[in-house]
Order: sequence, then structure tokens, then C-alpha cells
Amino acid sequence: MENTVIRKATDQDMKDIMELIISVFNGEQTIPTELIPIPDELTPRWWCADENGVITGSIALYQEHGEWHLGRFAVSPNRRGVSLGSRLFETAVQDIFQSGIEVLYCEARDTTVHIILKHGGRIIGEAVPFFKGNVTPMFISKDSFEKT
Repeated sequence: MENTVIRKATDQDMKDIMELIISVFNGEQTIPTELIPIPDELTPRWWCADENGVITGSIALYQEHGEWHLGRFAVSPNRRGVSLGSRLFETAVQDIFQSGIEVLYCEARDTTVHIILKHGGRIIGEAVPFFKGNVTPMFISKDSFEKT
């Protein structure tokens, strides 16, 4: 969509981002609501897809156990299949690597595995069941990241 802006999220975006990720993670994947927020002590950084003032996608970065992780990657059901997720991922990861972070880890859903592999990511373990679906441990490095 031409009016889509991919950008760092603001405090004012967080209510809409939380509604989106709860809808996706709890509503579609049956992940309990209490597991969805990223604790403040992990100092999450958020990016969003803003389409004419409507948040249609989100992704976050946070630090846990000395490693940087990507998570809460969600796209509104009516915006899937139009490369919005890829654009959101590309923008966030490019910003992250420009800030000096060298490696990102994640536990990716099947649809996200494809996006990360397409941009130079690697699978580092077996997929494991996680509520409704699987997650695959992955990483992507600054050196391997390719913006397509």
C-alpha cells in the first residue's frame, strides 16, 4: 500500500501495537495473553507499519541474557501476503544493525522463517511445538543480512 510508513514506534503507538499482537498471538496462536508483553526490564524497541494512522504490523527488539532478540513480529490478517512483513523486517533489522548490534536471535514461526532465511538468516536448531504451531531457533548477523 502506497500510504504505508514503516517506522520506529512511539509511546502513542503502543496501545494499538498491543491490540494487534494480542489479536495475533492469543487470538490466532492461542498464546496466553500474560506471555505476550515484553517486560520493561528487557528495554524493548519497537517498529511498526502505519497505514493512514492504523497500525498493521509490529516487530520488537529486546536484550535477554546478553543476547539481542527479535520478537512480537505480527501483521494484520488483512495485510498478509503483500510483502508488508518483509518490509517491516527489513527496516527494523537494518536500523538495528546500523545501531551497532551485530547478531540477532529469534524463535520464528514458520512464515517468519522464510522471511529471515531470505535475508541471510540461519536456522540454529530444530522446530519445536509452541502453542498453536511451531517455532524455529534462528539468528541473523549484520554480515549475512541482505536487504532485498
